[in-house]
Amino acid sequence: MGQFLEYIKMALDNIRANKGLSFLTMLGIIIGITSVVTIVSIGNGLKNDVVNATNQQTNTVTVQVNTEEVTDTQVITGEDIAFLGDTFGSSVENITAYQMTTVKCTTGKGTFDAYVTMTTPDYENAQYSSSLVKGNYFTENDMDSGRPVCVIDELTARYLFGNTNVVGMSFELAIDSGIQEVTILGIRETSADMMEVEAAYQSMGMPESISIEIPYTLSEAFGQPVEGFSSISLTAADTDSASHIAETAVRLLGSRHQDLGDAPFMQQRPVDLSDMMGAVMDGVTAFVALVAAISLVVGGIGVMNIMLVSVTERTREIGIRKALGARTGSIIAQFLCESAIISGMGGIIGILLGGGLTALISALEVGGIHASLSLPAVIVATLFSCGVGIIFGIYPARKAAQLSPIEALRRM
Repeated sequence: MGQFLEYIKMALDNIRANKGLSFLTMLGIIIGITSVVTIVSIGNGLKNDVVNATNQQTNTVTVQVNTEEVTDTQVITGEDIAFLGDTFGSSVENITAYQMTTVKCTTGKGTFDAYVTMTTPDYENAQYSSSLVKGNYFTENDMDSGRPVCVIDELTARYLFGNTNVVGMSFELAIDSGIQEVTILGIRETSADMMEVEAAYQSMGMPESISIEIPYTLSEAFGQPVEGFSSISLTAADTDSASHIAETAVRLLGSRHQDLGDAPFMQQRPVDLSDMMGAVMDGVTAFVALVAAISLVVGGIGVMNIMLVSVTERTREIGIRKALGARTGSIIAQFLCESAIISGMGGIIGILLGGGLTALISALEVGGIHASLSLPAVIVATLFSCGVGIIFGIYPARKAAQLSPIEALRRM
């Protein structure tokens, strides 16, 4: 133990005597460790943001047509939705189904391309939907009668009419050759996410995003009736019952559509999607961190080169030590200790810089990212940096240990 401490003391003395050279040797390790820690932390932050966004409403489950079993996917009818609503009662807060298509809409300001969502009244409270700020949503009676009404968001109202005081106003919708005049019942708040998307569209010169929601039964007036849906979303009254409700819905729909096969429907919970997205983010982060870790190999080569120079410069010292009886193992241990300390110090500095950058990125929310420092990444980075010093220090250490005392002293 005493001899090992002596090696450490000698290594530190030599590092202090060559501060500039030692720092340059550490620089590659510092950059590599800083990059790995920062990238992994940003990756963790992105993963957490994605998973949290996916799991915002874990009591919502989706039941969809199993495309491996069913060719025609538009098979969930309005009667199926009504049946499920009656069966589940208060245990399900809402059942949502929708189809989207592109249309032409005409107001006093002109004719615009738009997206129309043909849906059910429960879409008012659908997952990720913004709240109504004016008017009302269409009702079951509106849907049953196919009443020509719609709901739009604030941004769409400004595009179509120039203001948001448009509840009760009408405009024309055209789907293929079918034209229908619809009345605006309500206005949704335009979400911050939608505003960002719109800003991106405008920056790329793309047309504005106009979104309109109508009862799906109104599609008959356009000559394009919606016969069914490929999926439905059910929002359970509590999270614990969500899985049971999804399984029951799959079974009930299967019994109502026995002609489609043995397993025509399947369920998907947001937690399944979040697991998948988390795995994807882990893979991306690992790949980018691996690319950044290449700089650690470059840094290790720098350590080896400097240690080789150190062996050449310290030939006299090595010769004297060997002449006084120093063993080969002692010489190897001395140089390995020095290279490990240099790499370890570079690793510590890199970890501190990586942690500082992570905190700064998180505090400033650069790009909306909430970076999260990863303890495993810190541990791996520390071990890796020390390992780099040992691995790339072996060759210089062996070269120093193999010097003949006579040859070393002759070069003095």
